[in-house]
Amino acid sequence: MSDNGSNHSVQEVDDETSLILGGAVKKSLSELHPSPLHIFKLWQTFLENVNPLIKILHGPTVQQQLLEATGSLDTVSKEFEALMFSIYCIALVSLKADDVQNTYGESKAVLLSRSRRGARLAFTKAGILRTSKPVVLQAYVLYLLSLRASSDSQSIWSLCGVAMRMAQRIGLHRDGSELGLSIFETEMRRRLWRQLSILDVTTAQSSGITSQFPYFSVDVLPPSNINDSELDPRMTDPPREHHGATEMMFVLARNEFGEWMRRWSKAGGESHGGRGFLASSLLSPEAKDEAINELNRAFETKFLQYCDKSIPLHYMSARLMQTVVCQMRFSAHHPRQYVEKDPVSLAERDFVFSTCVQILEGFEDCQSNEIIERYLWHVDNHIPWDALIYTLYELRTRSDEEETKRSWVLIDRIYSRHYDQMRNRPKTPLHIAVQGLILKVWKSHSEERTRRNRSMLPRPHIVSVLSERSERGTSSHQPRSEPSVSESGTPRGRTTQDITPGNVGMLDPLNNLDLSPLDWSQWDDLLENFQLEFTNSELFSTDAL
Repeated sequence: MSDNGSNHSVQEVDDETSLILGGAVKKSLSELHPSPLHIFKLWQTFLENVNPLIKILHGPTVQQQLLEATGSLDTVSKEFEALMFSIYCIALVSLKADDVQNTYGESKAVLLSRSRRGARLAFTKAGILRTSKPVVLQAYVLYLLSLRASSDSQSIWSLCGVAMRMAQRIGLHRDGSELGLSIFETEMRRRLWRQLSILDVTTAQSSGITSQFPYFSVDVLPPSNINDSELDPRMTDPPREHHGATEMMFVLARNEFGEWMRRWSKAGGESHGGRGFLASSLLSPEAKDEAINELNRAFETKFLQYCDKSIPLHYMSARLMQTVVCQMRFSAHHPRQYVEKDPVSLAERDFVFSTCVQILEGFEDCQSNEIIERYLWHVDNHIPWDALIYTLYELRTRSDEEETKRSWVLIDRIYSRHYDQMRNRPKTPLHIAVQGLILKVWKSHSEERTRRNRSMLPRPHIVSVLSERSERGTSSHQPRSEPSVSESGTPRGRTTQDITPGNVGMLDPLNNLDLSPLDWSQWDDLLENFQLEFTNSELFSTDAL
């Protein structure tokens, strides 16, 4: 997979703007393609790691086209070449850096950068801003998915706008059965439209924006519950849908969630949109709980009862559904809504705490369970910060054995992993605040157990690491900012100008963070700034993950 002989157009800056602004395109991109053997390996990786979660390509058909194209890269169509490069991109994203190095003899960062440059050049050759070819849109959606972990959500959402315009130009927002299209094409268009809608909605929400394309507000029917082997471009009769498990389980479970949001999104008023109805005061707590129970029943009857958890896709699907239900319950009962109200009841606090622990368990399981390791790219780098922060605050005074011990184990594993990933990166106010919170909560928790004559829990590894760093007065990170304390005792951002070499040793979160009150507006600011600063290609480079 040599990059020798490449000119300026191939060596352009590796960012998203070059996709829109364009540049000179060589007559042939063959030198950017992997070797035929590596092309097929990346395709197999795509089939195992990526395709089960999105299903926008028909595996048997594309595989035959790929084999033909590999034998003659100089004559492959410009549209299919764009798809090839996008497959390389998303397949590489799904692999660990060590596995890429061992298999392909080059670093993940180098290969991914080369594949992304090839994709952008291929999109330019294919006329992405004017084409009506569905294969180019398929390629573009894969390319956007490959950018999620290395680019900020605002950029992805803006690029989704290009995809939506392409989809409208193709007529993808109209069901193929109404347009007289074949059974095969109709089915593949439905899958592509739903995946694109999900990507647009989720990136919009991550950017703090309500999607301008209301989810499923068009006449496109849901994808069918069938396997790829039951689809063929030449078929004239529709295949019979299954009522049990198929290759579409994960995709259809996400679709069920989207349909549920569509039904309920207006219940809390037009201004909320999406899952925002769960935070609306126009809907009673009982109504919110019943809405979530409805979702849970749909998951149980349509999917979970058919799950065989020894099958990776089934396990991943089950974990997704269980975690989504917990996240919706947390949204409906989030303590933000009690900021200026009467104190929350103990029963409510217990319920929210238990829900948060389940969210953390689901996240940790996805990160560490070998059976779904191949799907880690889909959930990586998305720590459930709200649940983590709330759990920590509650642990100050909790001394019940089983759930408390389990909570500390989860926090230790989750944040220790994140701390190691961030070891050589600048520290943000969020990290300083969370690390200070961990230390102070452990201190309060230990004091509470002593007061109640309870034996001490094993000291979490992350507490030992942070305590040692605090005692040294220096950090293995190079701090860029520090939270000061507002009048209410909540963390407030401090800029890099406030930190000089002479006062770095004074950065002690244990002394700079008060635990009361729990001001979610402060944490929201820290989380928003963290997302803006750290979801970019420079700091989240693939060779560092």
